Amino acid sequence: MKSLLVGLVVVVTMLQYHLWFADNGILNARHLKQDIAEQQIRTQRLARDNEILADEINCLRKSSVAIENRARSDLGMVKKGEIFYQIIH
Repeated sequence: MKSLLVGLVVVVTMLQYHLWFADNGILNARHLKQDIAEQQIRTQRLARDNEILADEINCLRKSSVAIENRARSDLGMVKKGEIFYQIIH
């Protein structure tokens, strides 16, 4: 009877070990859920960034004023006949 009890304890212990620590165990599933949540947050951020960029592209396609503003601010371009002053602090 005692050996049967010891055998059952060993079997239950082995099953618990596999349940918690195996590749498809509970701890691994918890880590995978955390990874999925992090990836979903990252995907939402990237989707929001893509929407902003798409809006900016549409604005540049439709408006020459937007293109001019972009050229002035990003590329430092000036119109013909304009004088550019650079103030150094």
